[in-house]
Amino acid sequence: MMRYRIKLVLILLGMVVLLQASSYIATRTVIRDAVIDDVYRELDRGGSLFSQLMTTRARQLAQSVNVLTDDFGFKQAVASRERATIRSALTNHAARVDADLALVIDLDGKLAASSGELSAERYEMFAELKASLAGGGTRYAPLVIDGTLYQVVFSPINAPVRIGTAGIGFEIDQALSDHLKSLTDLDVSFLLQDEASAHYLSGTLDQAARTKLQELPELIQAQTRNVWRTDDVLYNRVLIADQPQTVIAVLQVPLARALKPFAVLDTQLLTLAISFLVVAGVIALILARNVTEPVKRLAGIARTIAQGNYDSPIAAQGKDEFAELTRAFTSMQSAISERERKIVFQAEHDSLTGLANRSQVFPLLQQAVADADQRGGVALVAVVDIYKFTQINDTLGAETGDQVLQELASRLRLFTGADGRVLRLGSDEFLLLITDTSVDEGIKKIWELRNGSSQPLRIDASDIRAELNVGYAVYPLDGARSELLLRRANLALNHARQSYVGVSGYHSGWDEDHLRRLQLLSDFRPALECGEIALYFQPKITPAASFPVGGEALVRWHHPQLGFVNPEEFINVIESAGQISLLTRWVIEQTIILLARLHSERQHLVISINLSALDLLEDDLCEYVTALLQKYRVGSACLCFEVTESAIMREADKSLGNLERLHQLGALLSIDDYGTGYSSLSQLKKLPVDELKIDKSFVLDLDNNADDKQIVKSTIELSHSLGLKVTAEGVETALSRDWLLANGCDTLQGYYYSKALPGAEFEQWLKRFLLQQDGEVEDEQIHDS
Repeated sequence: MMRYRIKLVLILLGMVVLLQASSYIATRTVIRDAVIDDVYRELDRGGSLFSQLMTTRARQLAQSVNVLTDDFGFKQAVASRERATIRSALTNHAARVDADLALVIDLDGKLAASSGELSAERYEMFAELKASLAGGGTRYAPLVIDGTLYQVVFSPINAPVRIGTAGIGFEIDQALSDHLKSLTDLDVSFLLQDEASAHYLSGTLDQAARTKLQELPELIQAQTRNVWRTDDVLYNRVLIADQPQTVIAVLQVPLARALKPFAVLDTQLLTLAISFLVVAGVIALILARNVTEPVKRLAGIARTIAQGNYDSPIAAQGKDEFAELTRAFTSMQSAISERERKIVFQAEHDSLTGLANRSQVFPLLQQAVADADQRGGVALVAVVDIYKFTQINDTLGAETGDQVLQELASRLRLFTGADGRVLRLGSDEFLLLITDTSVDEGIKKIWELRNGSSQPLRIDASDIRAELNVGYAVYPLDGARSELLLRRANLALNHARQSYVGVSGYHSGWDEDHLRRLQLLSDFRPALECGEIALYFQPKITPAASFPVGGEALVRWHHPQLGFVNPEEFINVIESAGQISLLTRWVIEQTIILLARLHSERQHLVISINLSALDLLEDDLCEYVTALLQKYRVGSACLCFEVTESAIMREADKSLGNLERLHQLGALLSIDDYGTGYSSLSQLKKLPVDELKIDKSFVLDLDNNADDKQIVKSTIELSHSLGLKVTAEGVETALSRDWLLANGCDTLQGYYYSKALPGAEFEQWLKRFLLQQDGEVEDEQIHDS
């Protein structure tokens, strides 16, 4: 709660700080901007005043130069072109007017004489002034001579025609710069500017400021009377002259000096903001304490409720919002208590019957085992379901089925009594836990339950019989652990269902069989990937055919721990788990690969592949086969798919549809294990099949059993009448072979020819058989000749 109080204080202070900071920054910015605007205006006024001063000084110079050019003696000296006389006159006049420079330029723009030591060859600027001075009248032209800036005024010398030009100039020195600064309160700098740089001539700046000023890019880029600003200085550029040289003056003022009067006001604003912040902090602390104390009490109450204590009293004081919240907590406490009780009951009990559900199986099993140990007796774990409950639901409806379950639950409660437990596992399955003094007494009760179930249940004025199947396991004889007892009771129930005995106890070995099936299921996919499961081929001989040899693809599994696994065993396991399609498609691809290899060796034969009932329900089976045939370039007539009668009948419409698609593809179809199912030959004419395969149970004892001969002979005749070929499997003797061939059997398969062989061995057998057949044909041809 202390953290919440601190957070609340920080939020309030944060809001105040944000408000004050915004106000302070806004006020400071407005005032600062106003001060800077005043400085800009001051610079602009300073520039105007500077221009006026320079203009006034130029007028004074103009009067001095006019006095010189009107002097008759000076005109005679210039007309005589006596340099010494002219220079003497210039020196005297410059001394009279206190000028720093006096000079005469002839009509060719060359320096004729000067008051100082000036070299006419160095100063080409006078030639550049020739054009501007030719028009007559007084001309103002600031000049930089030997790095010194002069303010020069030129006037023509007429006697009476123009014979030259006289100029009087004053140096713009440090004294003038200081005078200008005293008048404008601005630093003044005079610079000679070219296209790429500016050279400092004179002014009021120190050396560091001069260097910084000359490096400013704005100095070159700025226009006449342009005012600009850097980070700490404001500038105003004033053009003094642009011919023959570009001379500028820069007025500047440091920003800190301009803002100095504002610093006092800024300090006052900051002090006021800090004072307000301190006051707000004290108020926030008081407010946070008043808010968090009730919240702290409510948090303690919430923790108590979270711990499952719903009986602790909650006192509500006062009539404010927190008191109302406290009363709401009291109401919530009662509601949560009731709701939790209902949730726990619903989580642990079946909503239809009110019995404990699957979540309580192991706790109640452990309790039953503990009770049996305490009494020195046994505990029976019985799993019960209703015989043909699906038919009750389908025939009478789900609502009636629910009523049957409710009535049965009531009977089971009465049957187990106070010492027993009844749970609903799901659907029509129940679990009974019976503790008794002996095994015989417990089993006797189980049979009483089974026999009592023959009495009909009264449902909506109707009597419904709900006979039970019961499987049980006994503690400690059939296991000491709860999960082991439950699994073995389920195995016993499966046996009771499948054998139709009604009641079955667990027998030793069933659990091992169950675990073996689980291991086979879990190891199946890895075994398929790593090659433990292999594909074998058993030859099928058709003497009357142009190519008399075919084969049937059969799978074999040599498990690293379990050894050889009977195909019927593991196929039943993976089929019950819905993984038979994975095995079938692997067999199809491996068979097609073998056919492609044999066809490349000009050995054409037909290989049969077994399909299960689940395979016939795969919608994309035909597309899968087609894709493989195209990939490996094998004809569809080289495949024969064998299906059992029961597989076709599972979902007849869908199965027949997929068989039709395979038949249209060009593959052959065969009915496998004929004679062991429930269909008749009359049904075969409805199926798109090419072959009928007689089960080996009718062929193995064909030499000695007349009934088998009659059945096989009749089957062959009827099959031929329907246009079907006949294959007999289980041929193991020459007598059986001869009899079958004599009675029209088309194809023979069995150990007489060969057992199932791995792919490589099957290819070798095939080559030997064909060589033998070719030898027999040659012998017959020699005998006939």
